[in-house]
Amino acid sequence: MKKAIVLTYCILSLVLLVSGGLYFKEQMVEAKETKQQAAAKQKEKEAQSKDLKSRVTLEEEFAVLKKHKTEAKQLNKEFKGIIPEKVSIPAVHVEASIEQVGVLDSGEMAAPSTENGISWFEPGAKPGVKGNAVLAGHVDSKTGPAVFYNLKNLKKDDEITVRDAQGTTLTFVVKRIKSYPRDKAPLNEIFGYSNKRNLNLITCKGTFDRAEGTHQERLVVYTELKADQAKELEREANAPQPPTHVKMSSNLLTWYAVREGNIIGYRIYKKNPGGTFVHIGSVSEFERKSFADSDASQARYYVTAVNESGKESAPSSIAK
Repeated sequence: MKKAIVLTYCILSLVLLVSGGLYFKEQMVEAKETKQQAAAKQKEKEAQSKDLKSRVTLEEEFAVLKKHKTEAKQLNKEFKGIIPEKVSIPAVHVEASIEQVGVLDSGEMAAPSTENGISWFEPGAKPGVKGNAVLAGHVDSKTGPAVFYNLKNLKKDDEITVRDAQGTTLTFVVKRIKSYPRDKAPLNEIFGYSNKRNLNLITCKGTFDRAEGTHQERLVVYTELKADQAKELEREANAPQPPTHVKMSSNLLTWYAVREGNIIGYRIYKKNPGGTFVHIGSVSEFERKSFADSDASQARYYVTAVNESGKESAPSSIAK
């Protein structure tokens, strides 16, 4: 009986010892995996913290972008519309500046501040994007005809062009002209979403109602972006060419500018011995084409160009 008890005790002890050993081994493996995972995450975090472009917008990355004035915007899928500054309607001899307006307390679109000016409804669509961009102008004033006095004389297929500060010009074609009672205008059709790239022009029409302080009707000219430009906006954006003549002298990296429109800046990448290339800095288009690195010993570099569409070029040649 005693031998059986001792044997049972020995077996139980051996089982506990083996189980404990296995458990301890499992814990060590889990701890090792946890440390490896933590190290990998830390390494990834450090790489991301060094990669500037992953942490900022284009506007933040290239400091002078907001003041940037280059050639006309490229028409492609990355096109975000224009902020219109000028409008031209040759058929009715209109050449006018455009101001941005919003919504009045009454819920209506604000009118232009002058009789010869035209307003763009800024909370709505920008000209060139899918939707209904809206321009408005006065038909007359106390002293006589105003900028949109002859808008009623437009005909189907007449053209209207709008231009932004960079010289981007969009041409719209008249599709139809409609008149509505002042309180019956189809607001959703004029201001709402559309899968076409529309520009609608609004002015007053009819008898002036002195009691209401406005005309009794609204004239709306519905236009659509010209077919060839609409087709261009379906194209993929192209990446720019890479910078050339990239050289490292002492601790100063230099390169030649990319001679094509819409370049907004350059990105500098650095590779330390045994490492990977990491984005370490950005230079705006208007800045000197150089970058100083105090820790340039045995490092290698390349530079890329970035355009307004956010497309980045292939790497330049390696400088060391």
